[in-house]
Amino acid sequence: MISTFKFYFKCGNRKLYRAIAREHGSTGIHVYRLAHGRRYKNDKDYYIVKRLKEEGVISSTVYW
Repeated sequence: MISTFKFYFKCGNRKLYRAIAREHGSTGIHVYRLAHGRRYKNDKDYYIVKRLKEEGVISSTVYW
């Protein structure tokens, strides 16, 4: 719940997260969580993380 408040009130990349979410059929909160360290579990999450890396939001990806 705290991450939801951070997303709505403190996030500077909110528009980018929502655009990526629309592109991949997800939610902005889910993209925000992936950008801030949540593990990805399926192919859709992998492509979201890959796009975040292309945009320069995250610097590296860790494969689990």
